[in-house]
Amino acid sequence: MNNLNPSSTNQDEDLTTSIGSQKTYELKVFDENEAYRQLEIIQLILHIRKSEKKSIYLPHQKKQNIYLIADKNIHDSLRRIDPYYFEDSTCTSPEVDLFRKVLKENIMLHHLTVSQSDFWLRSHNDAIALAPNQFMLKAEILNDFYHQLACAIASDTIYQKTLLSRQEKSLNQNKKAKRLAKKLLSTFRRLLIIKMDFSIHTDHTVTLELLKTYLRMFIKKLHTPNDKVPPIIGFIWKLEYSALKRYHYHFLFFMDANTFTEDKNFAYKLGELWQKITLKKGIYQSFNHEEQVRKNLAIGILTHDDQEKIDSLNKMIDHITKTEQFILERSQINQRTFGYSTRKYATR
Repeated sequence: MNNLNPSSTNQDEDLTTSIGSQKTYELKVFDENEAYRQLEIIQLILHIRKSEKKSIYLPHQKKQNIYLIADKNIHDSLRRIDPYYFEDSTCTSPEVDLFRKVLKENIMLHHLTVSQSDFWLRSHNDAIALAPNQFMLKAEILNDFYHQLACAIASDTIYQKTLLSRQEKSLNQNKKAKRLAKKLLSTFRRLLIIKMDFSIHTDHTVTLELLKTYLRMFIKKLHTPNDKVPPIIGFIWKLEYSALKRYHYHFLFFMDANTFTEDKNFAYKLGELWQKITLKKGIYQSFNHEEQVRKNLAIGILTHDDQEKIDSLNKMIDHITKTEQFILERSQINQRTFGYSTRKYATR
């Protein structure tokens, strides 16, 4: 896992301060290693939310003071914990905040410090000294922690409020995206749909603010089509973070299929536009070029009377607007992660 930390170019700094805003932003390098640690904890929380198991470890039926692993996913995840990662420097997420809160409360009850690395490296059947002549198996300590964390996931007021907010946001995004698709299909009757992902090559690191600047420049270009910019009649975008692609944008583009039918060429032009705007640091993926994917997605030509493909489009929108477990830079907590075009067209 590499901590990519190249310095920003002067041109990038100029872009950050001049495009779309007069405000000057501090260019903080996003700590990818920190984000990967957060992803580990987020996945752990999601697993616990879905799990029906009551404990990580179960006592051996015949051997005293021996525990068997009941949930290997949680066992392995806890073994990967970095004992020194208990503060964020550049990014944050509610799952990590909750995990850290319960961890500190629970481990301290057992008179252990949360950064006691020896504890995390020990076997789950090792006896842990809590005080002189007082021992407890690590499996029992982690079972207690698991129970407390599961209870907090289900009842913590702040976290439950976050989940509710996410759900409401997801439903709102889903409604707006489907309304746009329905309006465009009703207006043009035939749509050419292009699905693409845009990100930054792993050889480069840019701030989220700069990535947003690139997005604004990209969308601005879409409003002035020419030989190098396809005539897009509508679009939907969503910002996400993953270990593989880091920050990236999902995009759905809509074109008038009464006039245009060749999606691959237009996808290439959109990709070239992204690379130009990002000064060759950007990369893209066109799903319209992948024949196996095309069969399962509502991309390519969509007509108003093809209900099966319309249903596929709605499922694709459901995926794009799914409830997010998101990592954001601390300075960008309240920033938008979703958007869509608002241009109006007269009904034909």
